[in-house]
Amino acid sequence: MIHKPSKIYRDAILSLYQGSTRAIPFNILVASLLLFDLIYNQVPLFLLGIWFLAIVLISVLRWFFCFLCLKKKYFERKMHQGLHLFTILTLLMGTVWGSCYLIALPHLSELHEFIIILVLGGMCAGSIASLSIYLPVYYAYILPMFIPVIVYNYSVMNFDRAVLATMFLLFVIMVIVSALLNNRLLNTTLKLFQEKESLISQLKTMSLTDSLTGLYNRRHFEAVLNSEFYRAKRNNYPLNLVLIDIDNFKVINDSFGHPHGDIILINLADVLIKSLQRASEIVFRLGGDEFAIIFINNSIENSLSICNVIKNNFRNNLLSYDKAIFNQPELLNKITLSMGLVHLSWEENFDLQQVISLVDKALYQAKNHGKNKIVIKEIG
Repeated sequence: MIHKPSKIYRDAILSLYQGSTRAIPFNILVASLLLFDLIYNQVPLFLLGIWFLAIVLISVLRWFFCFLCLKKKYFERKMHQGLHLFTILTLLMGTVWGSCYLIALPHLSELHEFIIILVLGGMCAGSIASLSIYLPVYYAYILPMFIPVIVYNYSVMNFDRAVLATMFLLFVIMVIVSALLNNRLLNTTLKLFQEKESLISQLKTMSLTDSLTGLYNRRHFEAVLNSEFYRAKRNNYPLNLVLIDIDNFKVINDSFGHPHGDIILINLADVLIKSLQRASEIVFRLGGDEFAIIFINNSIENSLSICNVIKNNFRNNLLSYDKAIFNQPELLNKITLSMGLVHLSWEENFDLQQVISLVDKALYQAKNHGKNKIVIKEIG
């Protein structure tokens, strides 16, 4: 078994089944060519028929099994059961190939005996690419092929045959070592690929999120707003855009320092995340103490209700802070939220820049008319 993290292990087994579906038909092709040679050398047709039929049936079963595993994704849900069955089928295939040597040997000259051995050697070497990703399957394939050859040539008690058997034994050892090396290389390649994919995912996440709060950043806000604006316009459903600003935030930074300001920002981000649970409610940190929410296909009443919940929960969290952290609670009383909310409908034509300008104006009015307010504008 490949002792790798589960994702890499699944990818390895996926490669095993994919490679096998491509390689299995060659068993039938090679067996067909060998069949003609054995018929030419007057090997009994009855024995050859049984042997060839077994090759075809097992090949079809193995191919269909691999196809089914790929289609139904059994390599994810029933991985170990599938591997056990595939190993058994592969063992049967190797055994049938190995039996060919014993079936044909009494009827062949030494030249044609070596042709069979050459075919078996080619099958062993060729299967490294498709089967060595999971070594038990590879061993189940090659050992039944060459054990009859090696045992027979040692049992004859002839010096030349013993040398031949020893060469076959060394060949088997050589292909096993090659399979081991290939297995390590394949697993290293899969591991590096997974690490690359993970790194790309991390970099993508970093490029879209704010490092302090974990919310989406301004760059992603601009992309999402542009996309959702035109999607809502095309499908004629409402869109609500909210800008949020923390009132008197500079007082916290000046009085307690920036680390305490970060605590306030993280607190607001936490409130926003808990208050906005739907996929149609997307929240962003634009920078500094400014945040934004996009409500997709949501009524103005519902969006306003959520904004009020956010304001109240933010205040409640602030007032519950440990006095050892904020030893001037009167300053916390000044920390509130101002919001500008713009509701978009599509009865009139307007562009995205007008929406951004209008929501900025709404937030500005909330800040300049006493703060701790939500100013609502409608467009369209």
